[in-house]
Amino acid sequence: MNNENQFRHLDTVPESNPEQNKPEKPPRNVWGYVLTALITATLTFILTAGVAIAVVSFAGNANLISFGSSNSTLSFVDPDDPANKAALDKLQRIYELVDGEFVDDLTDAELIDAMARGLLAELDNPYTFYLSAEQNQLIKESFAGNYSGIGAMVAINRDGQAEVTELTAGGPAIEAGVKLGDIFLEVDGKPMTEIKDVTELAALVRGEEGTEVEIRFYRTSTKETLDLSIVRRPIISTTVVARMLEDGIGYIQIREFSTGVSGKFLTAVKELQNKGATQLVIDLRNNGGGLANEVLEMLDQMLPEVEITRFVGRRNGEPSTDIKMSDADSIVPADMRYAILINNMTASASELMAGSLRDHGLARLIGEQSYGKGSGTITVELNDGSAVQLTNFLYYLPKGDNIEEKGLTPDEIVSLPEEARSEPLALLDPADDTQLQAAISWLRSLMSARPAA
Repeated sequence: MNNENQFRHLDTVPESNPEQNKPEKPPRNVWGYVLTALITATLTFILTAGVAIAVVSFAGNANLISFGSSNSTLSFVDPDDPANKAALDKLQRIYELVDGEFVDDLTDAELIDAMARGLLAELDNPYTFYLSAEQNQLIKESFAGNYSGIGAMVAINRDGQAEVTELTAGGPAIEAGVKLGDIFLEVDGKPMTEIKDVTELAALVRGEEGTEVEIRFYRTSTKETLDLSIVRRPIISTTVVARMLEDGIGYIQIREFSTGVSGKFLTAVKELQNKGATQLVIDLRNNGGGLANEVLEMLDQMLPEVEITRFVGRRNGEPSTDIKMSDADSIVPADMRYAILINNMTASASELMAGSLRDHGLARLIGEQSYGKGSGTITVELNDGSAVQLTNFLYYLPKGDNIEEKGLTPDEIVSLPEEARSEPLALLDPADDTQLQAAISWLRSLMSARPAA
């Protein structure tokens, strides 16, 4: 295990509410509750930080279960426990049946690999699963920032459907007429019921520059089926967008917490301050999360010396608590306040950022109830390039709350007009963005209440 790479993260599936007469959804065991997917690249993992994990031993007591080698055995704390013995006998019998009677002649290696994947699948946890080497590679590529595809962010919702959640401004998908909320039905004639997971979907949609991909969508807003031919182009992923809104108020949108985003964000904060911003709107709508070290670095530069969060779980088989603190250094003045925009696609690392700033009295949350992902995982890349993801901790906000399956309730609940909900944030007219307008109004009230210098 010494050569295996390990990291910890949070991940999520943003929720949606398709219409009642939506297309037939794929079976749950095909999709599970997987991840947010960047179709121009691949999956986007949420909240990452390095830790070690406990590993099941496959060496030791040869009397328990053997697959042809005395060095390939399972070992347990109490091998003489009757329940353990009965379960191992059952496993041995199933293995022998599949090995001898299954229609396909599988090698021992293939059978053992199937057992490993099945173990993860049967833990009944939506964030615990196996990743093939190809899937794992696609995931790692997703943090590079530049891709060749159609420019669409996709999430597998709780109904098991691949739903468009964001679009790249000027990208092929927008130009072809794709809208937020559209649901994938087919890719190049292959129905979604035959696509195993979002990494396979990403691989089908991506391709060489200049080639076409035929995609059939279902549009829930109009209850129609659309067949679109989209030409793939290189996509440059912009993770941070910043601008001045008006005197004293700056705006920063964080689209995902991918590699290097903290540096871009902190640079944007400094530039906006140089332009006169004393208050900030931070837009975390449709942001499913990202790398933990990125969001923790941001918060460290925005908070005084306080607790940011704590991770409570297990490490090497023992209970573990990891408290994350900010130091006394900060790039913002103590009186800077943040109006943070959230919606039901705001998840995990985004919820940590919003919740931590609010708990310390620095932010007002505006918009809609967030997704609610308060647990985290460790991902271990194995020697063959495949990976295992395991849920192993909960994270707690500074006031002690865990938001798993609850989310963050906004201080001010504001919904977008129906006609604006299908527009990408990058193309939404600020005058139609009721959530943004509410944020500006609150920050104006703060500035007007301050005594003149």
